[in-house]
Amino acid sequence: MITRGSLNLLMLCLFALVFTLVSAQAKGHPLRHISLDSEHYGGGSSGVQLLVAQGNIQQAEQQIVDALAQARANNEDNAVALGVHALGHLSLLKNLYPLALTQFQTSLNYFKSTNQSLAIADLYTDIGRTYRVMGLYQSALSYFNLAKEIYHQQNRNDGIALQQLEIGVSLRQLGQFESALSQLERALPLLRETNDNAASALALMNIARVYSDVGKNDQALLYLKDAEQLIRTLSMSLLNAELGYHLGKVYASVGNYDDALRYLNSSIEGFSKLGALCDKGKATASYGEALIAGQQYAQGRQLLLKELTDATANNCTTLLTDIHLALADAYLPDDQEKAQYHIEAGLEQAIDREELYTQSQFQAVRVKLYVQQQNYEAAFEALQRQRKLESTSLDQRRSLALLYLQSQIDAERQAQALTLLSKNQAIELSKAEQQQLRTKMLYGSLMASLLFVFLFWSRVNQKQRSSLLKREVKRRTQELEIKNAELESAYQALERASLLDPLTGLYNRQYLNNQLPQEIHRAQQNYLVHKPVGADAANADLVCFLLDIDNFKHINDTYGHLAGDRILIQLSKLLRSVFRPSDMLIRWGGEEFLAVCRNTSRLEAVTLATRLHQSLHQESFSLNDQTRLKITCSIGFCVLPLYPDDPTKLEWSEYFAILDDCLYAAKSSGKDCWIGLLGEKSRSQHQSHQLSPLEEKYNLPPTRIQTSLNHLSAVNWNCAE
Repeated sequence: MITRGSLNLLMLCLFALVFTLVSAQAKGHPLRHISLDSEHYGGGSSGVQLLVAQGNIQQAEQQIVDALAQARANNEDNAVALGVHALGHLSLLKNLYPLALTQFQTSLNYFKSTNQSLAIADLYTDIGRTYRVMGLYQSALSYFNLAKEIYHQQNRNDGIALQQLEIGVSLRQLGQFESALSQLERALPLLRETNDNAASALALMNIARVYSDVGKNDQALLYLKDAEQLIRTLSMSLLNAELGYHLGKVYASVGNYDDALRYLNSSIEGFSKLGALCDKGKATASYGEALIAGQQYAQGRQLLLKELTDATANNCTTLLTDIHLALADAYLPDDQEKAQYHIEAGLEQAIDREELYTQSQFQAVRVKLYVQQQNYEAAFEALQRQRKLESTSLDQRRSLALLYLQSQIDAERQAQALTLLSKNQAIELSKAEQQQLRTKMLYGSLMASLLFVFLFWSRVNQKQRSSLLKREVKRRTQELEIKNAELESAYQALERASLLDPLTGLYNRQYLNNQLPQEIHRAQQNYLVHKPVGADAANADLVCFLLDIDNFKHINDTYGHLAGDRILIQLSKLLRSVFRPSDMLIRWGGEEFLAVCRNTSRLEAVTLATRLHQSLHQESFSLNDQTRLKITCSIGFCVLPLYPDDPTKLEWSEYFAILDDCLYAAKSSGKDCWIGLLGEKSRSQHQSHQLSPLEEKYNLPPTRIQTSLNHLSAVNWNCAE
């Protein structure tokens, strides 16, 4: 199985990185990726593009750093932003993910301030790609959709096609194969039309991996051979290394271990030369799996254990999960204790990243383990969990299919509108014909009386035709109205289904992504334009609460997942009773919920947190007809904007990170409590204020922090360090 942190789309940025740093006067930003002027970066065949293609990453980075220093000395802000963007690409190539995110965000802030839409879309794509290789797939998909929306607004079909490719890769790594294949196959012809050979090769390789994942290895090899033909026209080390990895995986799946080891060894050498440690690790781990499959057990296990240590040291999060799965399979025949250890370790990581397909694979290995131990009852329970994960994954794929169907309905609407236009044109043509016939009849009346009968007959016949045509048009118009009404009803039903969580009936993240930007903008504008104070600020804020059920995994393990689902349903009802109908209640994922209180005063935040906390204490949750249980929750909250004097200081992603840290601080401080931020302290309190780890982490000014604990000193901020 491929490492989900693979950089299989990173070469797109470095291919399309024409690597020409625009001069200080340049105002544009080419589609997809930054351009670095060859004058600044060495020019000609010795430019950065060629160095990256040849794998000379260190030399390429030095050229960019030198040119960046010159741009800063000349106060060329646009060129500086482009240079920082280029460094972000190289950091991503070397698997330095936090550094890459910092560099991308720095460049993004500049292009937002200068309102360069295509540059912003490009950086959204790069940030999404970075989150994907870190295993944060939902965040990645959100950024890809933001970029796609900009390309829609700019009517850039080539940019839309590239986002479809990014989304398809992400969906495949989440195990949503049908949706991934749909996105990739829709992107491929558009990429070929634009002669983007690098992107086309990537699309072919990922389509091949989808077919391989579902057991169709013959088709996978055909697509990989097509990709190989394209890659031969491009002198790029990263593409060749990625192709070797994919071919090695497929050949290992069909039992051709000699070819598999040959291609994987080539991939390892390519990634090593590029300094891409996590990608080198994924190829090496696959090499170890191929050795084990070829019955070289000792050598294969030793290689996998070494890569497990290296992946931990290099922070290759998704690769760790893949290695745990491979080692669980490898130890299953003769060391059940070690197999159990790797199952538990990998499964925990897959659960943290919400990778349902990977979770089901670990459950499948667990079933084999229990069968070997003749613990058939535990094997049956593990099999049930596997089936439930597969069913949930299928439900997710169906949700995506609903969205696709929605787009098909929109297309059908447009087609019907064109049909109606054609009917209207036919009616106008008929009217013109009638006028022409009347003119002929007028002139014909001057002719001989012998023609009178013929003309009279022609007129009667034309009236009959007109009457028939009017009736036909009326009938067709009624049919179109009925069809439009049916389509409108289906569209509304699909829209509601796509925005609700099927278990709790609360809104999902898609709804939050649709509604939250304008709510944040409204709250910021309140302070930017009106600058409310005192009573005028009563309804000027947003207050966000993030809560997590304490020890929910223990409840699932003890009483079963059905009992856990009942608790989630009852908790959603409790949240509706605590919050107003106008507040947004979101099931964030698993046992986490997000409440966004609109038109609220920050002075009410503590009251709301206390009321929610007390309501949880008073509620008794029913697990079944006989059993009831008390649960507790940890709560983090934050007001938006946090600093009224500077309402745009923080982005939503930073607000949510603060919320998340407050929640986990509550968890680390004994659970069953709340911790939140209420805004900046008064100027008189600044000098005596000692910054908390949370304020230091996000470089915040002295901030009012409230908690239900006895004192702020009881808060454990390990999560913020």
